[in-house]
Amino acid sequence: MEYNPAMPASLPAPSSTARDGSRSVMKRVTKGGRTLWYEMCLIQEPERARACGSGPKSSADRRPVDPPPVIQFRVFEGEDFNAARDITFDIHADFFAYTSLEQARPMASGRLQAQPPVLSGLPVAGCSYLDRPHPAGYFIFPDLSVRHEGLYKLVFTLYELTKDPMNADVEGEENPMINEVGQAWFCRMEVTSGDFTVYSAKKFPGLTESTNLSRTVAEQGCRVRIRRDVRMRRRDRDRKPTGPGAPDKAAEDNYGQPPRNEIPADIRPRSDSIASMERSGPYGMDSQRRPSMMDHRAGPGGPLDFAGRGGSISGFVPPPPGSYSHPRASPAPSYS
Repeated sequence: MEYNPAMPASLPAPSSTARDGSRSVMKRVTKGGRTLWYEMCLIQEPERARACGSGPKSSADRRPVDPPPVIQFRVFEGEDFNAARDITFDIHADFFAYTSLEQARPMASGRLQAQPPVLSGLPVAGCSYLDRPHPAGYFIFPDLSVRHEGLYKLVFTLYELTKDPMNADVEGEENPMINEVGQAWFCRMEVTSGDFTVYSAKKFPGLTESTNLSRTVAEQGCRVRIRRDVRMRRRDRDRKPTGPGAPDKAAEDNYGQPPRNEIPADIRPRSDSIASMERSGPYGMDSQRRPSMMDHRAGPGGPLDFAGRGGSISGFVPPPPGSYSHPRASPAPSYS
């Protein structure tokens, strides 16, 4: 599934926030006079990924970024951020996060053709309210893939749907996104991940073991893939020794599968079937074959005796001339 990374232009721009890389804090005042603080922290960032390509079979062999990004989100109320009260579980609003992919090293702008979408998967995540590792809201992105290799970074944008008209922004009275019941979408803040590398299928070092954070959110019902073994590509120096004393790795890999050259038990081998046949004749030849002249002269005593003069066979009698079943043709008459 592909998505256009560009969001609708009608949404308002993010408010002024205090950003520090993977952490962002913003302050806003509602129509009801409440002072709210929003905090987003990218507590788990992607480190590597395998390019899935853009061919017809790219969807069948798509690998998500590793580890999956996880954002912690909290809402506070109060004039001072340090003394504010946590109201993450009490605020009457809906939140979702949207991610887009950017080049870690931006290219110079010029007359270049529009690049096709590079990010694949599900770039939108709803807010999951969890108790561990800390009581807060979490945005989890377990299904993000990149089509081409390179150095990238992810940008996560927070959007809020206000359900109470008194929780809307003071300066948002003329916002065209507000509907009849007082609901409106607002773009609040952004956080950016660190740079991560996307490898080709040949150079990909492999997937690491799932982190403790991934296991924690998966135990609470979030859909996250958990790997209990390390799937790293072995280098030449890491290969296990082979030889007479080395363990049989092929037997472990083929556990539960019969060997390809194994003969089923219900089929008798061909060698046993041939050995059980009765043989006749002086040299064990098939009885249905007509014996030759050499077989008659040899007899049951063994092979012929080559004791004659000049290497001739002693006692050898040439066979009589063969008889024909049809008469000989008469010579054609001559006409003079």
